Amino acid sequence: MNYNCIVDCHMHALTKEEFSLYMKTACADKYINIRGLYIDEMLDPYNFEEFIDNDNMYFIDSVDLDNVINELIKVEKDLNKYPRILAIKIYLGYQKYYANDKRIFKVVEFANRHHLSVVFHCGEIYDDNGESSYSPYSDAKFIEDLAKKYPKVNFIASHINWPNFDSLFYLCNKYDNFYTCFSGCNDGENIEEREKQNKLIADVINKYFNVYPSTKKKIMYGTDFFAASGEYSDVSSYIKIIDLLNINEIEKRDILFYNACSAYNTNL
Repeated sequence: MNYNCIVDCHMHALTKEEFSLYMKTACADKYINIRGLYIDEMLDPYNFEEFIDNDNMYFIDSVDLDNVINELIKVEKDLNKYPRILAIKIYLGYQKYYANDKRIFKVVEFANRHHLSVVFHCGEIYDDNGESSYSPYSDAKFIEDLAKKYPKVNFIASHINWPNFDSLFYLCNKYDNFYTCFSGCNDGENIEEREKQNKLIADVINKYFNVYPSTKKKIMYGTDFFAASGEYSDVSSYIKIIDLLNINEIEKRDILFYNACSAYNTNL
């Protein structure tokens, strides 16, 4: 596989040391680094200053829904200082609010004013032991109220809303401002398990591409890598999903690059 530029639309690195570990197996030229919250060990926030000298890294800020007003003041200060912030992240499931909660409407109003996209954690959540479980709060279906009310704001429902795929791809097809990514969907502990999981991921995506061909323009490549966790020390398997999809070279190029430019309203 040889493309001019690949964007990892969804990754996490707290320090330059962790980013160096990620780079050993990453298949990307540009990176969108998502800031965490002080929720658990995996979601600690990084310092923007740590990566400000990396012109190929873009940023997504985060908002603690328990303290929205002060959090948005913080984000506004960040926007004035760090020009490569593209979006705001909301950690559905990790924080027990549905996407149509009034607190989130305040965040989206802010995003609308500042021409930012809004990213949601969707699908399963992980506990401190790395075990995944379903959370009703993180279902992408509740984002529809926002997508309908704010057509100029782009919404990204991460992780293809695993395992609730029907509502996710339906919304990607229905709304021009609704996107997703397949980051974080492969947590296999060895090569064989990762290959098996990649086939499962690709089979799901191919199924919905057949039902909703327009969603080929709505899905992005991403890894969702937690460098501090040894289980995720190799992200090379994610790029292999692309070659398992029933798409042509132009559509591959979209998933690896152009769809991210559209979702984040910028020329990366």
